[in-house]
Amino acid sequence: MDPAYLIRRAARTWPDVVGADDGSRALTLAALADRAERFANALDALDVPRGAGVAILSANRVEYVEADMGIAFARRVRVALNARLHADDHRFVLGDAGVRVLVHSGEFEAEATTLAAEFDLAAISFDTPGEGSSSLSFEDVLADASAASVVRADTTEDEEPAWITYTAGTTGRPKGIVLSHRSIREVALNLLLEFGPIEPGELVVLPQPLSHGAGYWVAPCLIAGAGVYVPQKFDPDELCAVSERPNVRTLKCVPAMLPPLIESTQDLAYETVIYGASPIPRPVLAGALDRFGPILMQIYGQSEAPITITCLGKENHLGSGDKRLSAGRAFRSVAVEIWDEDGAAVHPGVEGEVVVSGSHLMSEYLGMPDETAAVLQDGWLRTRDMGVLDERGFLRLLGRRDEMIISGGYNISPREVENVLSQYPGVEEVAVIGLPDQRWGSVVSAAVKMAPGPPPSAEGLIEFARPRLDFRVPRHVAFLDAIPKTPYGKVDRARLVESIGAVETSQ
Repeated sequence: MDPAYLIRRAARTWPDVVGADDGSRALTLAALADRAERFANALDALDVPRGAGVAILSANRVEYVEADMGIAFARRVRVALNARLHADDHRFVLGDAGVRVLVHSGEFEAEATTLAAEFDLAAISFDTPGEGSSSLSFEDVLADASAASVVRADTTEDEEPAWITYTAGTTGRPKGIVLSHRSIREVALNLLLEFGPIEPGELVVLPQPLSHGAGYWVAPCLIAGAGVYVPQKFDPDELCAVSERPNVRTLKCVPAMLPPLIESTQDLAYETVIYGASPIPRPVLAGALDRFGPILMQIYGQSEAPITITCLGKENHLGSGDKRLSAGRAFRSVAVEIWDEDGAAVHPGVEGEVVVSGSHLMSEYLGMPDETAAVLQDGWLRTRDMGVLDERGFLRLLGRRDEMIISGGYNISPREVENVLSQYPGVEEVAVIGLPDQRWGSVVSAAVKMAPGPPPSAEGLIEFARPRLDFRVPRHVAFLDAIPKTPYGKVDRARLVESIGAVETSQ
């Protein structure tokens, strides 16, 4: 059973529940399915080959969910473009993924027109195309297409590509991560297993871009007869107001969204707030628990093993133990181990590389067999994340393998240094990197964002950390107004090197 089958079944079972709502428009599951069938048939009418890529360039909106469903129903390949990236980034993806159709919102019409001409694509706009535009109207395309559900051949072919999602590409070319229909289905079932039950008629709130982590939550919600609320932009007041609805219980966000919610004067009535995609600063964790109570859950994954590697439950966020700063324990349907450099599993308490096995793993890096073979080995995925498991199975992440700082022959985890520095009064966010040093090879260097208040002291911060970190204490500290981030929301380490070098304060 592929996700399309399960969603079609849910639409027949719960036709009248709201399947998607963006704050200005809402559609029932039956209406969503009807429009998705029309889009699937429209792709046939446009002679888009089965297995070809259909790209989406848009902020969150109901039509995004419709297009996603239609691509799945049509057995084409979903290629979500990051709206924050440059047209040159999109050019690479369109060519690499074999895209034949570019679906976009009106704000990207000029870019879409240029790209469609360059790559000979059919362009379809969610909004009314402007005068002289080459884009077709999404509404016209749907109106002209049949709503009949076409029984497509070989729907049991689980390993056919369903999504191609791209890495950030901070070093070298971006990698196209191929996710099969099997992978998307298993991610949905994993989420329902650990975060369910999601009740029929419930709305799960997804303020993250559907092109990123939020997109994985659509299928499990629809399969369960529930729906998604996809705000068109991040607005803390809107998220608080939506939480008062009787059918809204769960918010899925990233840690950067929590401070504005903590500071909001409105009540937040969610029963569950799930965060993930990046580490949570200790002060933010403490503030969220104090403001909202024991409703936090954490999720850890990566694009090659989509979002379902480990999770940390509400009860494990409480108390003063180390487990609340961990990434939690493996999903019940997933195996997690720590391997040494030779690929051998190590004992609890020993640091190494996080490896994962499960039915949701990617198929390959598109057109990159050597890179695929380097990470997929005998049913296991080498994540390139460093970590350590304790006796109870809680995973503590130490940072990326290529981000480890080697200073004087010692491996130093940026994450461990960040955890200590975040405990210093007034620290809001911290990022740690290694800077080149002639004597030590690299030295620990920190960028710190402080809360408003008295002028910060690098010496005070370093002396606070020294008893806890010893030789791992930062040699350089730079106080920044903001920690630089990539368009994917990750710390931009290349820009961080420049920022620390420009304003560094030495020990």
